Amino acid sequence: MTGSGTPTTGPHPTGPRDCGCGCGGSPTATAPAPTAGFRAGGPVRPVFFAGQLLTEDDLGGLATWTTGRVRAHNRLRYVSADGYGAVLCGLSVGCDSCARGTVRVGEGHAVDGAGNDIPVRCAEDVDVVALVREFRATGGGCPDPCPPGPERTYGLFLRYEEEFAEPAAPYDPGDGCATVGCVPTRVREGHRYSVGCVPEPPRDRLCALLRRRFGDDRGFLAACESDRTRPSADDLTDWLTARLDVNGDLCDRAPLALLCDVPAKPPGNDVQHNRLRKEYAWRAFEAYLRSAVRSLVVVPCPSGCVPEVLIAEVTLDGCDVVRAVPAGRRGAHLPDPVEQRWRSGLARLLAQEVSTADLLVFLLDLLDLTDCLPRPTTET
Repeated sequence: MTGSGTPTTGPHPTGPRDCGCGCGGSPTATAPAPTAGFRAGGPVRPVFFAGQLLTEDDLGGLATWTTGRVRAHNRLRYVSADGYGAVLCGLSVGCDSCARGTVRVGEGHAVDGAGNDIPVRCAEDVDVVALVREFRATGGGCPDPCPPGPERTYGLFLRYEEEFAEPAAPYDPGDGCATVGCVPTRVREGHRYSVGCVPEPPRDRLCALLRRRFGDDRGFLAACESDRTRPSADDLTDWLTARLDVNGDLCDRAPLALLCDVPAKPPGNDVQHNRLRKEYAWRAFEAYLRSAVRSLVVVPCPSGCVPEVLIAEVTLDGCDVVRAVPAGRRGAHLPDPVEQRWRSGLARLLAQEVSTADLLVFLLDLLDLTDCLPRPTTET
C-alpha cells in the first residue's frame, strides 16, 4: 500500500511484490506456471535463496528428500520383484568353537526391501540360542530354545533399525515460546539380528513370463528356425490362439488381426490353398514373436517390502550350532552381470530393423541361459 492508501499495481520500489503469504514475491513472477500435462505426486525438493528464513521443516525436508533418493536407488537396483533385499558383499557366518550357541557374522553390507543400507563394519558374535528363545516366546513354538530331538534349521536375519541420539536444548529467545526440554539432533542408524523360519526362494519372474509368453515346450520355437521343420498352419494357429488367450497385456493388435485373416481350412487337400494358409499363419506368428520379445525389455518393479534380509541358515542340535550356511545373494534366477548382458543384447537387437530369424536366435539363446522352458523329449 502507498502512503495515500492507494494499492500499488507494479513492483514495490524497495522490494518484491507481496504474494499474500507475508514473504514477499509473486508466485507468477518467481515460479514458472506448470506446463500442460504436468502431474504432481513425486517427492518435493526444498529450494533455497539468499535471505531466506530457514526452519527445521526446510532442512528436515532436504534430509528426507536425500535419503529418499538413496533408498529409491537401492530399492530399484538391488531389491527383487517380490520385495526381498539382498546381501551385497561379505556377511560371512561361521561357528565359534568357544561359544557353542553362537555364530560370528563377518563385516559386510546388505540392503533391505525398503532400500535401507545395513552396513556391518566389524565382525560380531551373535547368540543364536537367545534369538531362538525370543522367536519361540513370540509365537515360534515351545519357549524352550534347546528341546531334545532332531536338528532344527532357522533363518538368521539382519534388520535395519534407527534411533534418535545426541539431545540438545533449543535456543531460548526469551519470548516464552521455546520448546521445553531437550530434543534429539541426530538419527543413529544400526541393525538387529533375529531368527525365524527359512523363507522360500524368491519366485523366478523371468521364467514365469517366458512360460506365459511362449508356452511350456521350446521345441515348437526351435522348429520355427528352419523352413523344413516349420510347423503347419494348424499348429501355428493353435499355438497363437493359446498364447493370445493368456497374454492380453501385450498392446499389439497386429497378431490377432493377422490370425483372423488366415483362410479357412479347405475341405479337400488343396496344396496352393494350404500354402497360402501357412504364409498367413506365419505372418501372425512373426507379429506375435516381435511383440512378445519386445516386452522382455520391461524390468519389473519391486511389488513388496520385506524388512528382514536373510544372511544365513543356522542348524541347531540342542543348544549347539552344528552348521551355519551363508545365504549370499538370494535374488533373481540370473546373476546381475548375466542379466545385464542379455538385456544389453536385446536393446541392441531392437534398435534396428530385426528379422524373425534374429529374434528366434536371441530367444532360444535366452531359453538356454535360463533353462526355463523344458526341452523336447527325444525318442531313442
